[in-house]
Amino acid sequence: MGMRIRAGTCAFADHESFYPKSLPPQERLRYYARYFSVVEIDSTFYGFLKEGTWQRWLDMVDESFLFHVKAHGAMTMHVRGLSRDERHRMASTFLDSLRPVCERGQLAAVLLQFPPWFDATRRNRAIVERLVEFCRDIPVAVEFRERSWFDGPERQSKTLSWLRSMRATHVVCDEPNKGNGCVPLVPAVTNEALGILRMHGRNAETWDKPGLKSSKERFDYRYSKHEILDLLPTVTKLASDAAEFHVLMNNNSNNDAVWNAFDWAELLGVSRLARPNLVHSTQLSLLGELDDSNIASRRSP
Repeated sequence: MGMRIRAGTCAFADHESFYPKSLPPQERLRYYARYFSVVEIDSTFYGFLKEGTWQRWLDMVDESFLFHVKAHGAMTMHVRGLSRDERHRMASTFLDSLRPVCERGQLAAVLLQFPPWFDATRRNRAIVERLVEFCRDIPVAVEFRERSWFDGPERQSKTLSWLRSMRATHVVCDEPNKGNGCVPLVPAVTNEALGILRMHGRNAETWDKPGLKSSKERFDYRYSKHEILDLLPTVTKLASDAAEFHVLMNNNSNNDAVWNAFDWAELLGVSRLARPNLVHSTQLSLLGELDDSNIASRRSP
């Protein structure tokens, strides 16, 4: 395949049963990078990395490995009640923290993921434009989680054209089609340097369910191979329009994200190493060995 496609997961520390029990937690990225060539760092959404973290991570991966980094929640309006100056200071701190990975040329993109109440208003468009401009030469990917940005063909066309004008990467999302707090799958590349498909699972029951103990419950879903095969033509078409195309699995419950990242890597012929024997999940291990079709039927709504 002539195009450059990578498959990986959103976060690397969540997939506890993927790693050998004898492996120290601080060595997980090194182990992960044996199998995958890209990862998304999500901890930066909640706080700033400690000094030296980037250097330690970069020492664990080869020079071809790429990082996506999720922007701090203060930048993307998740943290409310802050003044513009406070947001500006936090955004500056966040961008400054990326210097080591930028200097090594291993930053794929900063993910600007906006909250489900962030709708397509003139004010919110201005916020996005300011953020993209603030990031300057750093590659930026934009993910919306509110339906009005892509509600109907006309709105989709306007939003995509606007993202192209800013050279921002449109994040194609696969997620449950449920209410305004989600977006449809809109297959398009808005920056020829990078295209992204971010897959959140299709668990409509838990998508916006109140009182969940953690986000893992929200994303509790394993894609069947049939579901991934259905998306293969879309991915190969989009990948032909970009220098790089990344499939990032965000269904971070049990081993689901890792399992499906291996599915993509094998299907696309981009595996670094063959997948190890993964425990399906604590629940499924009690049921005995199951083939893929049984896993899909038990895990998919």
